[in-house]
Amino acid sequence: MSETILEIKELKKSFGDNPILQGLSLEIKKGEVVVILGPSGCGKSTLLRCLNGLESIQGGDILLDGQSIVENKKDFHLVRQKIGMVF
Repeated sequence: MSETILEIKELKKSFGDNPILQGLSLEIKKGEVVVILGPSGCGKSTLLRCLNGLESIQGGDILLDGQSIVENKKDFHLVRQKIGMVF
């Protein structure tokens, strides 16, 4: 069985009345390579910004190595050391 390193559960993000991410769930196992692909404006960058704490979320949870990064704001700088973003 593979170890889950990142799990997103029912993630919700809106800008005003405009929902961007609606109940997004995703599980990434150790060693997997993942590509986020889609047209302009579909929420790719918003998802990455939510994962890195640059955007707040309205619902759901994000678990990194089994620990919620949504609930654990105190040590979020340690979480950022494990997340890289390439655009």
